[in-house]
Amino acid sequence: MENQVRVNKVNGLGIASFVLSILSVITMCYVVFSVVFGILAVILGILSLVIEHKNAMAITGLIISGVSLFVTLVLFIVLGVMDVNLLYIPEYYNFV
Repeated sequence: MENQVRVNKVNGLGIASFVLSILSVITMCYVVFSVVFGILAVILGILSLVIEHKNAMAITGLIISGVSLFVTLVLFIVLGVMDVNLLYIPEYYNFV
C-alpha cells in the first residue's frame, strides 16, 4: 500500500465572490461601493463556476450579490424619485 497524500484544493474565486457579496450587502447605503462589490462578486462567482467547477460558495456569492444589487438599485431609484439628496452634507459639518 502506497502512502497517498490527499490535497484539498482551495476554492479561492468562490470565497472571494462570497466575501465581496457580503461587502456589497454591508455597503448597501453607499450605492457606488455596493454596486462595484456586487458586480465583482458576480464576475468572480461565474469564473469560479466555469474554471474551478466548485458550486457551494460560488452559487452563494452569486445569489447574495444578485439580491444586493437588486435591492441597492431599487433603493437608488426610489430615493431618486423621491428627490432625496443622496450626497447631502449637513451644515454643521462645514467648518469654513
